[in-house]
Amino acid sequence: MRRIILLVLAICSAAVFAKAPSQTELDTLAQQLLVKYELLSAKPDTCPAPHQKQCYLSRLTFSTPFDANSQQWSIYFSQLMPIYSTDSSQFTITHINGDLHQIKPSSAFAGFKQNTPISIEFYSQESQITRAEFMPNYILASAGLTSRVINSTKTAIDPDTKLELQPYLAPFLTYEQLQTSNDDATPWMDAEYLYESESRPILNTPPLSLIPKPVALTLLSGEAVDLSQGLNLQLANDIDQVQLTAAIARLARFGIKQHSQGIKTTLKLDLAADNPEAYTLKIQHEQITISATSSAGIFYALQSIAGLVSLDNLTIPALNITDAPRYEFRGMHIDVARNFRSKTFILNTIEQMAAYKLNKLHLHLADDEGWRLAINDLPELTEVGAKRCLDLTEQRCLLPQLGAGLDSQSAVNGYYSQNDYIEILKYAQAHFIEVIPSLDMPGHSRAAIVAMEARFNRLIGQGKSVQALQYRLVEPADKTQYSSIQHYQDNTLNVCLESTYQFIDKVLDEVNALHVQAVVPLKTYHIGADETAGAWVDSPSCRRLQNQQPALHSFNGYFIEKVSAMVAKKGFKVAGWSDGMNDVTLKSMPANVQSNAWATLSDGGHEVAHRHANQGWDVVLSSPDVTYFDFPYQSHPQEPGNHWASRAIDSKKVFEFMPDNLPAHAEIWRSVNNHHYSADDRKTMRTKPFIGLQGHLWSELIRSDRQAEYMLYPRLLALAERAWHKAPWELDYNGQGAKYDQNTGHFNTTLKQQKAADWQRFAALVGFKEFAKLEQAGRFYRLPSVAAQQQSEGLDAFTLYPGIVIEYQNSLGNWLIYDDENKATNVKQVRTLSQRGIRKGRSLAVK
Repeated sequence: MRRIILLVLAICSAAVFAKAPSQTELDTLAQQLLVKYELLSAKPDTCPAPHQKQCYLSRLTFSTPFDANSQQWSIYFSQLMPIYSTDSSQFTITHINGDLHQIKPSSAFAGFKQNTPISIEFYSQESQITRAEFMPNYILASAGLTSRVINSTKTAIDPDTKLELQPYLAPFLTYEQLQTSNDDATPWMDAEYLYESESRPILNTPPLSLIPKPVALTLLSGEAVDLSQGLNLQLANDIDQVQLTAAIARLARFGIKQHSQGIKTTLKLDLAADNPEAYTLKIQHEQITISATSSAGIFYALQSIAGLVSLDNLTIPALNITDAPRYEFRGMHIDVARNFRSKTFILNTIEQMAAYKLNKLHLHLADDEGWRLAINDLPELTEVGAKRCLDLTEQRCLLPQLGAGLDSQSAVNGYYSQNDYIEILKYAQAHFIEVIPSLDMPGHSRAAIVAMEARFNRLIGQGKSVQALQYRLVEPADKTQYSSIQHYQDNTLNVCLESTYQFIDKVLDEVNALHVQAVVPLKTYHIGADETAGAWVDSPSCRRLQNQQPALHSFNGYFIEKVSAMVAKKGFKVAGWSDGMNDVTLKSMPANVQSNAWATLSDGGHEVAHRHANQGWDVVLSSPDVTYFDFPYQSHPQEPGNHWASRAIDSKKVFEFMPDNLPAHAEIWRSVNNHHYSADDRKTMRTKPFIGLQGHLWSELIRSDRQAEYMLYPRLLALAERAWHKAPWELDYNGQGAKYDQNTGHFNTTLKQQKAADWQRFAALVGFKEFAKLEQAGRFYRLPSVAAQQQSEGLDAFTLYPGIVIEYQNSLGNWLIYDDENKATNVKQVRTLSQRGIRKGRSLAVK
């Protein structure tokens, strides 16, 4: 009996101890709880089962300045790679869905004691090694209370660089935190490494050229031309000046205004050229003449005038330019779905794309983490699917993936109203840019699925079962278990339901209606069609479909073929990512198809691109190891970005891209782990050309417009250079097939020297001219890191671009301007300054 009484007392005592916190207690804990995340190793000696080959080891530490005894709470946090093994008796960690995890106290948890840290070590799948991949905004929750974001897990802004800081994340100091495995040879790109590996600028003034480089630029005799006197535009009758408004406005911002006393500038559509964007530009003291085949050519000629000048010098020599683009498709892909980008950001990006003659904006409007376009009659798509918060039922919002926190009004949430989208379409058209909308399906569709389930529940509650089923995207009887590439268990449309295609048909018609209203025709629709992971295996409707069509080769292929036919019937060109497009049968596809070839070059990416081009599709190159701008500029812990396809994509690498000869990069580049690789093209020769090139800004790790601009500029300029201009040093494609590796030597010394000289031209234009233009436009471009070495006579330092002011920090902690004529000693750190000195670049220590 005594034992029973003691047991009852113990249970009662535990129940009292485990009482739920009050709202005040929860709020206080959220304000005061200190959370510290440490990446211990990205390549631990051993990994627990079932992921023995690859894992990473981390530690979370909690501490409070007071005692806190409640056990009835949870912490929800985003962890890109699922946690599968935990070494803690006091806490459990559960993977919820996607990147969302839950920490709960166990029965052994005795509460937080004042200033006494408690740690959890855990193992996660695969690798997660750049600081940007460690998400903020941990949420403290308890049943019946208002959840709070834990203050110590919020981000901050560095006052000097204006870049995001992560106070909750411990410093990365060792190669154990930089390299993903024992065979990973990724270098730590510190100041010393940059000094040994980067190209030192040699030009002291900007060359007479522009970005992108024209086909031909010839100096003429005669006086220099002072463009500050403005332009007196003389338009032929068949030219609509309204179409040139954006280019004229850019010239005016540079000080080249339009007025009757300016240089007579004749614009004519009389150029005999096959290329519809071709133009000639002749600039002389008394006369400027522009000839083109279309208004687009006139527009680009005016942008070339803007490209020729520096903001502090509007005088140029008399010259003649003959020009036409290399590719018809020169694009930029912007993901606004994972984390939202404001309408202002899109409009600003359109301006800069047009300034450098890019002409396609691939707008990624829906994915797992967000639906970003208002659709008539389907309000849940934006009322639920455009915001994230902590509602585990997901009837009000999506789960708070990617560290979204609780504020549904924050910058990572949101959508474009129909008027917003129409404004974007018109603004793009005014800059000769085609908008290609994409609402990713059938994978990457979780936002749509959740929103349509919320719609289903609403209408069922109103007794409207027929309407509820009309656009439902899932089948309750489908018991398929799968995990997507982003670890979702429920992000794929059921491709065997007729309601899925009714939904797509509805969305297509509504998107097209917005284009009609904007008087901007919808020409191309990108269906996505990528990354479907094992869905539909146990779907009754799919089993029925398979029985009805025994020859059905692939459910994903079936979906793509059916949706492609819908798109083509409506008069639009269909586009999709190459991996999904591999699943179709060619005879079942429309005649007019675009494929974005995105396999990494070091993994045989040229094979997919060649195969799709050879079968008559329009291939847009989307190689992640050079065109994905959400990857870091350099492999350094402080440099934000993803890591799976490349550890470093700086503007020089983008500039060096030879898009017509994909396998040749095996001679000059290395794999993601910094190893040499080979590319054998002897069995996969390309017989038809690519139509273009596209840069990509995925947004999983990008939480602000400012950070997005940091990732875009100046890489966008290098992208424009390669999309518009084919350089003489680019290795011609061998149509007979060839093998390439570090020893084959096709890219010979002469070509290397030509490339080096061309880079010096490009770098000087960026450093002396284009950074200032970006700054004038208010764009948050990345300031280059400083290459530096402490030598016996003092510090030697430079940046990739000339004309950039370098600062150094002396032994007293003071920052001073670097002068290479009077070399400093005892230097601690180096950094760069923006054109107006307002912003500082990322500092690097000097050894």
